[in-house]
Amino acid sequence: MAQMAKSMIEVEINVSADMIFGKSFSKLSSTKNWTLSVDGKVEKMKERVEIDEANKSMTVFVFEGDVMENYSSFTCNLQIIPKLHGRSIARWSWEYEKLNADSPAPNKYMDFAVYLTKDIESNLLKT
Repeated sequence: MAQMAKSMIEVEINVSADMIFGKSFSKLSSTKNWTLSVDGKVEKMKERVEIDEANKSMTVFVFEGDVMENYSSFTCNLQIIPKLHGRSIARWSWEYEKLNADSPAPNKYMDFAVYLTKDIESNLLKT
């Protein structure tokens, strides 16, 4: 049986934790169907989202879709950590169990998370 693995990245952003978390994530419903372009390929996934407003974090539990072709379980967490001068750190972490030894690490989802974080930052800086 495969073991659970973990990955994490941090992205520094030029917006406050209150601004990015409040406007971007607090309106998410508990179950979502997503269609997104990851690594040049259109992927679909169904997920359950839990929001923790006090800790400015959300946890995404993927239970259907393309991502499940490689993993028997796949969970992503985003926490927005306040820093000085209106800046923040977006800490993304993943816990996953590969279906087999040939299943890839979730690097393409990590790259997508960096892109998404910077896109949200850019849009918030325009307002």
